[in-house]
Amino acid sequence: MNTLKKGMDRLLRHRRQRSPAPTLGGRELEVMKILWRGDVLSAQQVLRAVTDNSLSLSTMQSTLERLHRKGLVAREKTGRFYLYGAVVSRNTIITQLLGDIAEQLGDGDMAPMISGFMSFIDQETSEPLSADLRDAIQGLPSERDE
Repeated sequence: MNTLKKGMDRLLRHRRQRSPAPTLGGRELEVMKILWRGDVLSAQQVLRAVTDNSLSLSTMQSTLERLHRKGLVAREKTGRFYLYGAVVSRNTIITQLLGDIAEQLGDGDMAPMISGFMSFIDQETSEPLSADLRDAIQGLPSERDE
């Protein structure tokens, strides 16, 4: 447990300014999941990949335009249409969301967030994963290792 405390103390000391997570609607999130597969796609191709068959091409183009304005996707004009690709990774969004939770609910204190995450792991996953995660946390280098 002492190793976990040292690791958390290190995290708190090295906190840097961060950007809050962008607000993503359900359709935007679905599009990001498609683009996170690594493909560069046209609006028509993204439209074919979404689960909601009732969407129009113009709705998809608007969604991609919003994601572009938010800085989450890049686009390149190819002929008469744009190709879109994710420029922000899923991991970056998750990191930003976790930072938002720490700020909003923990007043920037990481300890309650890490404790809550460990409780979630204990409740929602198998014991081997939880044990592996605890081992990994305990294996973090201590201050004297840096």
